[in-house]
Amino acid sequence: MTPVTEQTIDRLFDALGQLYGVHWRRRCAEAGWGEELEGEWICLDVRHEWLQALQHLSEAHVTCGLAALNAAAGEAVAQGRTAWPPDSPMLFAKACRLRPEPLGLPSTEQAWRNVQDHAFAGKPFIHDAVAAAAEHVDLHNMRSASYHQLGEHRRQFEHYYASDNRDCVVERVARGDSMRPRAALEHDAKRRRAELAERASRDEAARQAEAAGLPHAMNADQGLRSLKAALGRG
Repeated sequence: MTPVTEQTIDRLFDALGQLYGVHWRRRCAEAGWGEELEGEWICLDVRHEWLQALQHLSEAHVTCGLAALNAAAGEAVAQGRTAWPPDSPMLFAKACRLRPEPLGLPSTEQAWRNVQDHAFAGKPFIHDAVAAAAEHVDLHNMRSASYHQLGEHRRQFEHYYASDNRDCVVERVARGDSMRPRAALEHDAKRRRAELAERASRDEAARQAEAAGLPHAMNADQGLRSLKAALGRG
């Protein structure tokens, strides 16, 4: 994962300023996050308080945290309430749980509907990440599952799609891991092994031909003459 840096915090402060406006500047002035310049408060992490508090996170976490605050602010405005900025960097960190949508993945609900469509109607997966998490679900038994059993299948899928599990999809995306399903990766590995074996066979044939004094490539007439010579009918 890409670690949080000073530049990350600078971009975070800019984003919080755009989201909360005067409320963010007032919060920064009260907490001492910045400095006054020509009578105007400039929001900055001058004491590296935010950098130290968020250094265990990645840029992907910060992206998810901002998305969560943006959603909460939108809900507050829709309800006629004031959207307040976080009181501390640790409170912001609590909003930084990795989630699919800010990372460009289908939501958990969209992904689960797609898994059902794939299991019951054979529809293709909408994203490699959905296919990767679906490998941990018994798609065959899903077709005859009861309502309760279907709920168990869903919980299994969500565990590998978006949870605190280190091997779940959102964690792998945040780390920059490949999202190709394991079956596809195994197919690629087998294909590479087959290609290497074929190449080795061609190289060995060329080596033997060279040792026998034969050219690497022959036309039809040359091949016929070589065959006759090998049979003693030259």
